[in-house]
Amino acid sequence: MTLSFVLQGLSALFTVQVLLAVIVGTALGLFIGAMPGLSATMGIALLLPLTYQFEPATGLAMLTSLYMGAMYGGSISAILINTPGTPSAAATVIDGYPMAQRGESGKALGISLTASLIGGVLSSIALLVFAPVLGTVALEFGPVEMFAVAVLGITIIGSLAKGSTTLGLLSGMIGLMISLVGMDPITGTPRFTFGNINLFSGIPYTIALIGLFSIPQALKLVEQNLPKREVKVSFTDRMLPKFNEFLEILPTTIRSSIIGIFVGIIPGAGGDTACWFAYNETKRFSKHKERFGTGYSLGIAAAESANNAVVGGALIPTISLGVPGSSATAIIMGGLMVHGIMPGPTLMQDYPVLTYTLIWAVMFSNVAMFVLGLLVTKLAVNVTKISDRIIAPAIIVLCVIGSFSINNSLFDVGLMFIFGIIGYFMNKVNMPTSPMVIGMILGSMLDTSLNQALIIGGGSYGVFFKSPLATILLIISAISILQSTPIFDVIKSKFNKSAPAVVLNVEEGMDD
Repeated sequence: MTLSFVLQGLSALFTVQVLLAVIVGTALGLFIGAMPGLSATMGIALLLPLTYQFEPATGLAMLTSLYMGAMYGGSISAILINTPGTPSAAATVIDGYPMAQRGESGKALGISLTASLIGGVLSSIALLVFAPVLGTVALEFGPVEMFAVAVLGITIIGSLAKGSTTLGLLSGMIGLMISLVGMDPITGTPRFTFGNINLFSGIPYTIALIGLFSIPQALKLVEQNLPKREVKVSFTDRMLPKFNEFLEILPTTIRSSIIGIFVGIIPGAGGDTACWFAYNETKRFSKHKERFGTGYSLGIAAAESANNAVVGGALIPTISLGVPGSSATAIIMGGLMVHGIMPGPTLMQDYPVLTYTLIWAVMFSNVAMFVLGLLVTKLAVNVTKISDRIIAPAIIVLCVIGSFSINNSLFDVGLMFIFGIIGYFMNKVNMPTSPMVIGMILGSMLDTSLNQALIIGGGSYGVFFKSPLATILLIISAISILQSTPIFDVIKSKFNKSAPAVVLNVEEGMDD
């Protein structure tokens, strides 16, 4: 039966509208990624309202293709102007820009494109293989286990948030509170609506995402007031690496892709974490450490294969468990919800053809990215010259149009600006927005599963410790919080004092 659904999904992919959506989405992602200051997450948030007019398979294929295309697009500005187009391309700058300064811009972009293709394809294969398996296991989860999964998703992304763990967890808690606005799913009682009928159905998920990810970015571009960027808009050397160059980067690319897949599975880690992790590991294993930072091809290949591999990895828990692996996949989950499809463990059972169409779209978007990368990279370079004074108001206009078009409601536009202001001030105090998004997504799952579990347990919280799996997940959740607290640092420092020789060896290895 599963093979039948796989083939039906592949057949659905090869329809005119879905193929066109993949190509258009990849092209948009490539250009958005090439613009310094923008990101895949913001691009998906802006595109999300437009996909409401399409069939679910078409809209989701476009969103995931944009995600994949933006990952490569970020390397264009990273290599040519020493400014990563997306956070995931930060490590690409280290070796990409020096190679461009040597007059090998095409070679650097070609290595980036080839590594991105390999990373994306390998992660797509992992998605095709592991998502159905994990989804089958998840079908055995009851309310108790689903509550533990939701807690784990929130605590992991909170503890992995850059900067303060406390701020990360606080952001997640705010997201949980926002998810409670509306009618109680068990009793039907209005909660936190303040008598406003527009809030009885809850906070529109898409509206909140547009505000949180787009408005702060537009305001940031206005504040920076950067001068016009001088960009080298052409290059003459070939892009495709020679066969011996391809063989040289292949082992690094495969290893970094595996790293990217596993990092992507971890909720909240993201492409920026994967690219630095892969770059560091490549340097650690290299016999030519002195060449890193001087325009070394392995440095580019490691970073780019890892960040593209994150796409498939992040979609694995998104599809099989309903727990987004990144903020971008969180918005893709919003795309499902816009079409009335509730993500979660039953997704592959209730919508198998749609799910496999989405997986095949991720696979095919790698081919589209490679072909478009060869054809339009020189054209995409020109978008790096667009002034921030043009980009910022364009983003705001798109936000207004997108938020209004969902329900034809000015209330939604005002709500979008409120979330935009919230996101802006969260950025000012270094409070990450990703945990808030995850909290909003998992809040309804947490709320429903908690009530169902308590009914099963007769009102006793001990029901969560009668399930071995739920107990293990809750323990992991507690550890993920504690390992980032000052208490853990004290324990670690005492252990370090008792074993100085071992710690010294580990630190020396990390420096390498």
